[in-house]
Amino acid sequence: MDSEPNLKRPRSYPPSLLALKSSSITPIIIKTSLLVMAMGKFFRIFLIFVLILISGGIYVQFLLLNGPENYWRQAQQLAKQNDPKSHEFLVKAAQAGHLEAMWLLGQKPDNSPQGLNYQKAYPWLAQAAINGHVLAQVRLATLFGTGDNFPKSPVRAFYWWSKAARNGHRGAQYQVYLALETGQGVKSDPQKARGWLNRAAAMSEPNALYRLGLFLTQGLDPPQGAQLWLKAANLGHPEAQHGLAVLYENGHGLEQDPSQAFYWMTRAAESGVIPAQQALGVYYDSGLGTEINFAKAFQWFQRAADHGHAAAQNNLGVYYSQGRGTPKDEALAAQWFLKAALLNNLEAQFNLALVYANGQGLPQDYALAAEWLKKAADRGFAKAQFFMGVYHEVGGLGGVPKDPAIALTWYAKAADQGLDEAKERLEALRLGAMNAYLGLD
Repeated sequence: MDSEPNLKRPRSYPPSLLALKSSSITPIIIKTSLLVMAMGKFFRIFLIFVLILISGGIYVQFLLLNGPENYWRQAQQLAKQNDPKSHEFLVKAAQAGHLEAMWLLGQKPDNSPQGLNYQKAYPWLAQAAINGHVLAQVRLATLFGTGDNFPKSPVRAFYWWSKAARNGHRGAQYQVYLALETGQGVKSDPQKARGWLNRAAAMSEPNALYRLGLFLTQGLDPPQGAQLWLKAANLGHPEAQHGLAVLYENGHGLEQDPSQAFYWMTRAAESGVIPAQQALGVYYDSGLGTEINFAKAFQWFQRAADHGHAAAQNNLGVYYSQGRGTPKDEALAAQWFLKAALLNNLEAQFNLALVYANGQGLPQDYALAAEWLKKAADRGFAKAQFFMGVYHEVGGLGGVPKDPAIALTWYAKAADQGLDEAKERLEALRLGAMNAYLGLD
């Protein structure tokens, strides 16, 4: 493991003690000591005792005036008054061994509005971190991990994450798990990684609760995973809130509860989880766990669509094409279908083909309709497969040749997916072929 430079630890006594040696008190003590030597034994002992008490009191008073805590208090008081001298006392406190002062100087070593200066910040942060300041350890790990005005070093990042993790920082414990899981800055070790994940989860670290819950819900213990997600969701973890909503919706690991699904999906959507925003639109559209409200469904589809969610973009196209929750606008519908189709949303590709075939919102173009139908059909969209059968049965649309055999193939593919129209058309064609063979038509 990479180790940090061997910086000197703060001394066990403040540097002000050194100043005491050269103070004006020293000659007085020496002269008094010579005088004592000329006195009787008992009196000498008594006087020495008194001198010790006096010099000790002087030293204590000296420390109170010049020690790290005094510098720290003065720095805080001056900072409240926005006095630039606060920085000077902060430096004195740090030089005298005050860890919080070191930590603060590591954030803004030169008191300037510019970004963090590595050369100036690192010694203070490292000094605080070496002496056990957990937040300084976390800060160093973050800076070395991101390379934000620091030389990027996954190895050093892992070193400091490990230090903070062993000091009980739950976020650092999760970062150690990630490093060991992915091999960032350290050799990958899934077994050790899982141990750190468990430790972080035991300390209620939200990311750890979510990740461990994910393993369990997808594995051998969905109910236990659901409980971990519930705990993480209550701690405000957006992805856990979304996952919990899906569990309540499907009754997986939890008893099915549409109202709880709606509650958690709303919280996740409001926290900015884009798939949750799309799902919440579906809830309002279908009335799952709430009253049907097309206007609110439209609003949530819009939010998700604006962030590039293909299914939400397709749903927005449907709403514009039908005038549901918003005024009807076929041109806008076509635009949203096109955006979603370009993101490979199958339903949008099919809807865009219908737009071109019918000339709704875009000029009629059977060739483009056939092109988008083929894309969706090739990727298994049943309705597109059915219409590809129609195009080949009729022939001539968009340059698609008439070919009953190919039409039968597409109808069969759609029928295999349970599409009733395809089943009916396939049966009609087969019956027609049989009648023709028997001469009954």
